[in-house]
Amino acid sequence: MRVFYFPLLLGSALILQSTVISVILPDWFVDGFDLPLIITIHVAMSRGKIPGMMTGLVVGYLQDAMSGGVLGFNAVSKIIAGYMGGYLQEKFFARSMTHRTASVAGAVFMALLAKVAVLALFAQPGPSMFSAQVFWGFAGNTLLALLVHALLDRFEIVFGIRAEEELSLGD
Repeated sequence: MRVFYFPLLLGSALILQSTVISVILPDWFVDGFDLPLIITIHVAMSRGKIPGMMTGLVVGYLQDAMSGGVLGFNAVSKIIAGYMGGYLQEKFFARSMTHRTASVAGAVFMALLAKVAVLALFAQPGPSMFSAQVFWGFAGNTLLALLVHALLDRFEIVFGIRAEEELSLGD
């Protein structure tokens, strides 16, 4: 089941991001919401920085290919988010909710910073770091990443995708 779980999880995140999200969320929040980023952070927090980076690479390039924008724009931000999520989780050993929140918030912030930097590098129009879109993207993605990470951790344990000893976050 483990072989099919991650491709199914990443594929469903990409499909939901490109189709359903724009219909169910308000317009002012859609541009900041990033479901593949949330899945990348989950993998980084539960598996480590290298699997997080690899997940960010794959899902970022697939998201770039599906969106038709600058190729590498999403990939760079998700690679950085995957690395930072795993790195901060290792440094904080995120057992408490405070440490877990700091790790997720740091990964989301670095992903947003990377997106703005890559857009500026290619002279593409993008939001300012102090815009409402970036603020709501940061707050919303951080909260949703914490929720999705907790739910997917329990799901992976219940269905035997990951043993309880592998859990790096504890209870």
